[in-house]
Amino acid sequence: MDKKSPLDERAFFSYLDSDIKTYFIMKKILFLAAGLLASATMMAQSYEASLGLGALSSGSLKLEGMYHFDDNQSFNLELRTINSSIEGDSIAFDASFGGIVLSPEYITYFNSSGDDNEGVYLGTYLRFKSMASNGYQETDGSVLVDADFSQLALGIGGNVGYHGGFDNGITVRVYAGLGYNFMNNISQTDGYESILSAVYASPIHVRSGINLGYRF
Repeated sequence: MDKKSPLDERAFFSYLDSDIKTYFIMKKILFLAAGLLASATMMAQSYEASLGLGALSSGSLKLEGMYHFDDNQSFNLELRTINSSIEGDSIAFDASFGGIVLSPEYITYFNSSGDDNEGVYLGTYLRFKSMASNGYQETDGSVLVDADFSQLALGIGGNVGYHGGFDNGITVRVYAGLGYNFMNNISQTDGYESILSAVYASPIHVRSGINLGYRF
């Protein structure tokens, strides 16, 4: 029977500790989102579900549910999976990145088009992100070293977008914005601080999307 090395045990407990923190933080955010959704359901005039086309093209899944309070205000909840990889003949390793992003958002429409919950809008959101790499390596000198890491982040931000709808219920939404992670925990699973993990350690994040949906 193979014996685990001290490094394997440290990696295991590092992942375990990260998973426990992720569980409790996500539990709080889900309770908050559930409360907001319950309030929204009581007041909502209409509902909308959409799919993120940009995320879908990259192999990930982004689902968004929206509740329209009145003609100029909406509540949106985004759930996005992270499922990306680095592989190919030009590099000496295959790596994958997996995780989840949860973003509740309050939207105010300028309503310049005269249509309910359409036109240019401003969104303010909270953003929870949990991500980990698997098999990632970087070159240290002339040697490839294991450089897996995980990220647990909580931030806030704003984006500007355009929301359009058709008479048949189909909707299109395009948005982009910036946010700030006031909590951003980067854990070096293999004990090596990689360049990529330093990039993710930046408190600034970008949020954008192209969504196709349906309004009920």
